Amino acid sequence: MRIIVTGASGFLGQAVLPLLAGHDVVATDLMLSPGVIGVPGDIADPQLQAALFADGCDAVLHLASMPGAAVAANPARGWQVNLHAAHDLAAQAARAGNRPRFVFASSIAVLGELPPDRSVDDATPLAPVSDYGALKAMAECWLARQHRTGALSVISLRLPGLVARPGAGEGFGSAFLSTMFGAIAAGRHVELPVSAAATPWLMSVRIAADNMVHALGVPDLTLPDIRALTLPALRPRMAELVAAIAAHAGTQPQVHYNRQAAVEQAFAAYPPLCSQAAIAAGFRSDETLAALVAHAMELS
Repeated sequence: MRIIVTGASGFLGQAVLPLLAGHDVVATDLMLSPGVIGVPGDIADPQLQAALFADGCDAVLHLASMPGAAVAANPARGWQVNLHAAHDLAAQAARAGNRPRFVFASSIAVLGELPPDRSVDDATPLAPVSDYGALKAMAECWLARQHRTGALSVISLRLPGLVARPGAGEGFGSAFLSTMFGAIAAGRHVELPVSAAATPWLMSVRIAADNMVHALGVPDLTLPDIRALTLPALRPRMAELVAAIAAHAGTQPQVHYNRQAAVEQAFAAYPPLCSQAAIAAGFRSDETLAALVAHAMELS
């Protein structure tokens, strides 16, 4: 199978590539990681797009994206990368293959602010409050239309917070959800911009990569008409997550909760989640909080 992978040197892309051994993979990113063979360049560049599909394709894993804080700082560039590039790549894929599978890395940001007393399920309407979430929602909608026309076989996967991103997670307002792993494991003091009772939706990058690759082979008939799935995720309270990290590392947590209402609302005020369609199609979350922490600590 010839698979185009955008964002191949990103956090998720680096976890996905090893799972594609045996396939003809065309990897791309602004800069490719050492050892990754592919076509470097700007995903919004028409010449790069044409080069990626010059020899056809059977599938696309479209992972490339600007994070939310970067989109807010440069909305015009955000439109180019997070929406226009998805539109153009879909058109290139439709011309280059015979109804190829197009897997789009979307986000729970499409859901917007959610009431804490009401569960989210497959019928929850989209109501993004950020430019980032709105662009992801528009891309989902356009890709679903391409599926209905028969040009592509589309699956959009709404990813929860992925942990643990290396470094400071520049451009991600949710970076604290990753940096806390290394800090707690090292016994350092950490200040969190949320309350102890805050509830994010989390997934390890290992499981996220498994889900992206699983999407390559999911039969169309098992998926909803909207072609978008909110993936199952763990929903720990922050105090539970802190305790699980400390238990894994054998340290005493030194955590101060300094709640910032806007940060908590955006990244850690998620209600219970029911992902029936995704689970029925074989997508999964980390089995336990301890498993998520173990997977995340591999990267911290």
